[in-house]
Amino acid sequence: MPDSLTLAAPAAQKIRAEITRAKNNEVCFIASLDEAGLIVDVRAVARGHRAAVLAAARDAQPGQVILHNHPSGEITPSDADLDVAARLYEAGLGFAIVDNAASELYVVLEPPRSRELVPLDAGEIAGTLAPGGPISFAHPAYEDRPMQRDLAVAVARAYNDGGVAVLEAGTGTGKSVAYLIPAIKWALQNRERTIVSTNTINLQEQLVRKDLPFLRSALGEQFRFALVKGRGNYISIRRAKLAEQTQTVLFEELQQNSLGAILEWLQTTKDGSLQDLPFTPPPDIWDEVVSDGDVCLRAKCPHFEQCFYQQARRDAAAADVVVANHSLLFSDLAVRRVAGNYSAPAVLPPYKRVILDEAHNLEDAATEHLGATVTRRGVFRVLNRLDKRGKGLLAAFESRLLAGQDDLLQGDALRQINTLRPAIESARQNADTLFQFIDDLTIRAEDGVRRLSDDFATSPEWLHGMDVSYENVLTLLDEVARKLGQLRDTVLVDRAWSDNLTEQLVELHGATARVRALADGLRLIFGTPAGDVAIVRWLERRAGREVNLAARAAPVEIAEALRDALFDKVQTAVLTSATLATRDGFAFVRRRLGVTGGLRVREAVFASPFDYQEQTVIVVPTDLPAPGSSEDHPHLHARTAEIVLDFAEISDGGLFVLFTSYRALKTVAAMVRKAGIERRWPLFVQGEGARATLLESFVLSGRGVLLGVSSFWEGVDVPGDPLRGIILTKLPFKVPTEPLTAARVEAIERDGGSSFMEYVLPHAALRLKQGFGRLIRATTDRGAVALLDRRILEKGYGRYFLGTLPPAPVISAPWIEASEQLLRFYGGQPVRSMTVVSS
Repeated sequence: MPDSLTLAAPAAQKIRAEITRAKNNEVCFIASLDEAGLIVDVRAVARGHRAAVLAAARDAQPGQVILHNHPSGEITPSDADLDVAARLYEAGLGFAIVDNAASELYVVLEPPRSRELVPLDAGEIAGTLAPGGPISFAHPAYEDRPMQRDLAVAVARAYNDGGVAVLEAGTGTGKSVAYLIPAIKWALQNRERTIVSTNTINLQEQLVRKDLPFLRSALGEQFRFALVKGRGNYISIRRAKLAEQTQTVLFEELQQNSLGAILEWLQTTKDGSLQDLPFTPPPDIWDEVVSDGDVCLRAKCPHFEQCFYQQARRDAAAADVVVANHSLLFSDLAVRRVAGNYSAPAVLPPYKRVILDEAHNLEDAATEHLGATVTRRGVFRVLNRLDKRGKGLLAAFESRLLAGQDDLLQGDALRQINTLRPAIESARQNADTLFQFIDDLTIRAEDGVRRLSDDFATSPEWLHGMDVSYENVLTLLDEVARKLGQLRDTVLVDRAWSDNLTEQLVELHGATARVRALADGLRLIFGTPAGDVAIVRWLERRAGREVNLAARAAPVEIAEALRDALFDKVQTAVLTSATLATRDGFAFVRRRLGVTGGLRVREAVFASPFDYQEQTVIVVPTDLPAPGSSEDHPHLHARTAEIVLDFAEISDGGLFVLFTSYRALKTVAAMVRKAGIERRWPLFVQGEGARATLLESFVLSGRGVLLGVSSFWEGVDVPGDPLRGIILTKLPFKVPTEPLTAARVEAIERDGGSSFMEYVLPHAALRLKQGFGRLIRATTDRGAVALLDRRILEKGYGRYFLGTLPPAPVISAPWIEASEQLLRFYGGQPVRSMTVVSS
């Protein structure tokens, strides 16, 4: 154990004085070291217990030492001391224990010595990807991509110089390999990990199953990588076994069958995650077996070593490259922000370098994470889990109580359970009433959405009973949470009882946390707005097999929070995507994400290697009704259906038809079905099956027609012949009445800006670019895009859209003429560009 550090006499004297002042209780100190390793400049910063040690560390600077005394005089570190020392070391701090007389010092860990970082060699990075480099020898289908090399060099410079790099990499650039090589080299040279955060599971799977294993082989370097999923993706072995033991009091018979299938899978699964489960489990069953931080026993769990979630954490802690998603990253940042911890493990292991792929989704992901959503289904799931027709956690708890011997404690606990059941039922009834009000408000609203104004509390709808039901729900949820806490306290009084009911107690603790979270969410949504952050609140009906009602709140702007929590805290942040730049560059995305003045920022566009002049064409029919015009409905839907049938005839299927609303999709789907499309081509309609299943079936069919909405505009990769054409039914402007959009528009207008030019138009342009990007995914791909919105030709902003899209030929003509050009294109003959755009 290191003992090179010693106390300077003045420092020892001050330590003795502070401990005496604290009546020989525990005191925590921050101290500096001189060049000889002498501990000097001691300052008392906290008193009490080990938690104070970590709290005090927030004020320390790397290179300093945290000291505390053991009043017992025994200065050998405990297991808890060793854990604290490890966490402090991650923050660049040393840790030592001193006796009350300051005569003996036990140095647990010296502060890590500062070291010079080894910069990346840009020439070496480029050479790795160049002809004759290791990638060219390792990849059987290697293509020299100069833009990929340039992108890798730009990422390397961001590592060397620090700051934020905003880098658009066109489709086909090979951006993931380009940014992974500098991340790997940096980790090997400097022992600093990189977090790679994506928006979609597809990209995460590509990185950990394809790109990173390939690079480990190609580079001949044994770097470590790990995929980290949210905790809710993992099964808990302990909870699954507990559910098995108590299933007769937890579940109905049908639910027990689902649990049995999960338990059978548990015997063979390698990673214990939902993605490995061959079926989708019922949410109420998965809730009972999922790994949950509120009910985790941690090292006390008998399955701690085998725990899938804990194993994933251990893998991540040892990894040089950690792959996560945006939601998990924001969860990590939230924990760090609350704790003031930016150098120790949190949800993710500590990091100074982060690569944000699919960065065009960052604003939406951050908004979702910082907001609140309370659904009818979610409320009932939480309450039903506690008690529903005599089944649930209370029944399981009651069953264990009745098996005990202490009649006095048993009687107290059973009486408390008997008071909980009516409180839960009352909460359920009042929640049903509240959501009936929400149903009434949303069923009459456009698109099933009703925004709540700041003065909603004075509206007739609120004052005619909705306010009472809301207050009743809050009161009852608080009562249920309080009584659950009292039940736990009753059992904890008796050590034998608490040991016997350990697992049931942690389950109750977790259920209490969920009840409180529901109450907090409702307060944010329906309570009086408070604080400096502007919040928009709304109610909505969610369509599906079963209508679900939701109440939601979200921050209007996230730029400041994102900058404070992320960009100001890391050494390097790389933002990349195929769609970050509009015709006017990166101004839009930088403004929305807080990548503004005061940060070191570099930006660049790396163009796609595809030959868009030869591989694709854009068709804009000029004789369709303009969206939003008086002739729009139903004529536009009818003409859209005709074009879908004509295009499918020309391309022999292999067609995506992308809409901006479910209503339009369903209308056109009904029309093409009536016209007999399914007699010629397989038809796949979003909402009629799982997204992944629809996509897989479309690819396997080779000539399908798929109708989709927002989730098919991006994150879908169908290279090759199965996708030969795309119809974009409308320019993807945000719905102006959508609550979050309306609130952001209002905020920009209040500040004197132009909401259309600063927000609505650039957002739509990037969205259109995403939709267009579904088509050409390889140098051998060929296909056409039909945009059924003539506003791109007639409105002044049309040039903005076309300037944002890749440089493909544009045909603008009546559909009968445009379809002839399409026929020539699919026949392999050249087509004429006939672009006419008004100024």
